[in-house]
Amino acid sequence: MTKTNSPKAKSFSISAYVEQALKLAEYEKDENGVVVAHVPNAAGFFSQGENFEEARVNLRDAIEGNLVIALQFGFDIPPIAGVDIKEIDYAEADAPQSQ
Repeated sequence: MTKTNSPKAKSFSISAYVEQALKLAEYEKDENGVVVAHVPNAAGFFSQGENFEEARVNLRDAIEGNLVIALQFGFDIPPIAGVDIKEIDYAEADAPQSQ
């Protein structure tokens, strides 16, 4: 008898994830004065802008976009310190939550 893995759902707060990733972001100016932003150890979480604020807004978009793609296609989500990503069985995700 072959054991099959049941599908898993990821459970976490996307807004908390994005905010925590932005807190960990690093910013630097390149040789042309463009501000480059990235989240260390999180592939795809990078952007740039003419100033800090523009780079931060663009980085938020990059993080959110990467999360959507990862969730749609079942890719791994980069771990972010302070954010607990739980994997639960779909049956658990469909069950009514007790309060």
